[in-house]
Amino acid sequence: MHNTIKKYILVPALLICSSLFFIQCDKSDDPVTGPSLDATLGSSSEFSILKAAIKQAKLETFTQGPGPFTVFAPTDAAFNAAGITSASLASIDSVTLTALVLNHFQTSAAGTFTARTSYEIPDGPNAPMGSIAGYSNYSYKDKANDKIFVSGCMITQRDIRCSNGIIHKIDKVLLPPNTSIINLLNANTNYSLMVQAITKAGLTSVFSPAASAPITPFAIPNSVMTANGYDATTIAGLSGAGLTTLTNILRYHVIGSRNFSTDLKTGTLKTLYVNAGASTYVTVSFGSGVLIKGATNATAFQITPVDLAA
Repeated sequence: MHNTIKKYILVPALLICSSLFFIQCDKSDDPVTGPSLDATLGSSSEFSILKAAIKQAKLETFTQGPGPFTVFAPTDAAFNAAGITSASLASIDSVTLTALVLNHFQTSAAGTFTARTSYEIPDGPNAPMGSIAGYSNYSYKDKANDKIFVSGCMITQRDIRCSNGIIHKIDKVLLPPNTSIINLLNANTNYSLMVQAITKAGLTSVFSPAASAPITPFAIPNSVMTANGYDATTIAGLSGAGLTTLTNILRYHVIGSRNFSTDLKTGTLKTLYVNAGASTYVTVSFGSGVLIKGATNATAFQITPVDLAA
């Protein structure tokens, strides 16, 4: 197979974080006295943006009300990494902000409010947990390393008990899915050539799967497409064997399951490209981050950024 693409960016599909000692987690249902979620968030400078976002969206009922509620609480550093600052909150429209905030408040399997301890978070991988926003987040417990992840976010402090619920501090923002993979790629001009290639190869449906059949594409930036001979003019003019080669390359950049970066293990992942009836694989390893290597790549390349959800 002609596969010379040299760089990958992980984009988990469909909706676009700590546990060797789980036995020690408290699953008690005894009532908790003390400060409320609202007071606890307000007393920590780490949660000032989340607190401000809740207030701006007029959602204090979910931190001041009786609950019980479970909050995955991003720190200010997590919001900043997502491009959200205290100053920029005012520019976020109310519908978007409401969905963003409520995606961090979890419901039970029955869709009711619940105080979910870290013990009660499903093991996963990819165990769905509903949010008040109506979306699903996905949990994974890395028991060997005593870590818990939710949709690629790591829980850095568990089970902060409040009178009306529980807070789990996380290191990233749980961005709600509000678009398809194609739209997510289209929103970033750095992937315009990959979008053009997907359209030319007739693979739009492959990159727009049903919710029941999630995928994980490795998105190819324009610089890599161009370096490998696929500029806009070349892509537009492809036909026959040349178009088949491009189609195979694109399929080789898709894994037929949802994989957050935190779900990945050293080993191989099966792609959607089938070569003469045989499955094909990419190899996952770890260095300064997650590394991916195609069968014909001389070296592995780091996935960056990771965990963009659609």
